[in-house]
Amino acid sequence: MKGKNKIIIGCLLAAVSFGNYSCEDFLEEKPQSFLSPENYYQDERDLFAALIGVYESLGDNSQTFLARRLHYLTWFTSGEALSPNLSNQQLLTNYTYTADHSDINSVWTSMYATINKANTVIGRAAEVPMDENLKQQYVAEARFLRALSYFYGVRLWGALPLVTEEVTAIDEVNVARSPISDIYNLIIEDLEFASGLVPATNQQGRAIKGAVKGLLAKVYLTRASSEAAGSNDYQLCADLCKEVIEMPEHHLMPDYQQVFGPSNEFNPESLFEWQGDRNLAPVGEHSPLGAFTMPRGIKMFEEQGPSDGGSIVSTVEYFNLYQEQDYRRESTFVTEGTTFDGEYLTWQQFVNPYPAPCLKYVDRTATSRNGFEWGGNFIVLRLADLYLMRAEALNEINGPTSEAYAMINAIRERTRNRDGDSTSAFPADVSGLDKAAFRDTILRERAVELGFEGHRWFDLVRTGRLVETIKSIDSDYPVSEKHRLFPIPPDELILNEKLTQNTGW
Repeated sequence: MKGKNKIIIGCLLAAVSFGNYSCEDFLEEKPQSFLSPENYYQDERDLFAALIGVYESLGDNSQTFLARRLHYLTWFTSGEALSPNLSNQQLLTNYTYTADHSDINSVWTSMYATINKANTVIGRAAEVPMDENLKQQYVAEARFLRALSYFYGVRLWGALPLVTEEVTAIDEVNVARSPISDIYNLIIEDLEFASGLVPATNQQGRAIKGAVKGLLAKVYLTRASSEAAGSNDYQLCADLCKEVIEMPEHHLMPDYQQVFGPSNEFNPESLFEWQGDRNLAPVGEHSPLGAFTMPRGIKMFEEQGPSDGGSIVSTVEYFNLYQEQDYRRESTFVTEGTTFDGEYLTWQQFVNPYPAPCLKYVDRTATSRNGFEWGGNFIVLRLADLYLMRAEALNEINGPTSEAYAMINAIRERTRNRDGDSTSAFPADVSGLDKAAFRDTILRERAVELGFEGHRWFDLVRTGRLVETIKSIDSDYPVSEKHRLFPIPPDELILNEKLTQNTGW
């Protein structure tokens, strides 16, 4: 599985950047300087700084990977979102994008940048004189981040060049795509290694045991419907989900709205978050998703209401998956509001007349109208996802068992409890379904529970529902089975002569 690839050399041969870091808030400060890897790895502090660089690369400079571009690739192509005024993203919505789309290239490049930084930590740790247990923890965290990156990659592109060593020279260039079975094997090896070495809690944005095991459960669930499926994947997923659900460090938050927002970071339901510090100048590690998803010209939470709001809106079809009585609808969307001139409007009367899917990303306590100043994280994985994954896996094994019903009904019970002060009879518990109907119910429940959290496109692809879902939104969209994978960026095909394009592209 060893290889090196010049597809990423241009942005990676510069040494990993480092600076001064505190263990109290490990992403608070930005790396400040560039040093040669050959000269830098001298002690524990150096290796820790390199590890921070891996975390940072998940969303560098507000434009890449988890900071923005991955959401563009998956929100607009899943039928969740559209953009009235971002022309490049409109191509994703209507499935007229081509292989040279900038968001595709950005995610590919960011993914391999993270992988290479992780490989550097993994490969150079052995030479660093420091406490061995702590060293192994740092390596485990790097392997978790490498696994996360490859897991995104294998779902977005399928077979990939498998790079498992630090890229150091431009003459080590051409690497063919490895089968997806090899990619999954590396992901699983990395996560199994990490699961025994990361702590159970108290990492404040770094990998913890629940995150590692939860991600591994999602890997097995996804692999189960792929060409690389293992005979026991659904059972492995179900068992891992149960293990995390029963961890004392984690539980569902009693109020759905307590899961999200800056004041709720690293809550017991959260398993792994990308840390977005939106207060760093000039752009820092912020994500503009909150500002972009607010309704333009509507007064919200004190004086918020940025002029660039409404760039990302919900499709009406996706919004309609949420029934009016569902607490998750009012916790996700802004559907009415008052302008700064005092005029009351429904969403059909907004400047961009669509529901505004901003409530998971705005800071409700902020007084500034500058959405780029809000501090807040993106939740990559949370416990509610594992409840629904366990329900799905159990259904695939034996149909809708009592335990499968218990998992989905726990999520629905939390929704009925609303904010704890007021309760609802909706949604009712699920019962009396056959295997196919339960499968459909789980997919819909995932859509409304995990809306705009980066799961919908992956769910539609792995369940074989992508084409029919997009066609139901607009039958004229030229979506086809080739869109189950994104195209390899053309520049990468030029740089690496062993790369081949995905079918249909």
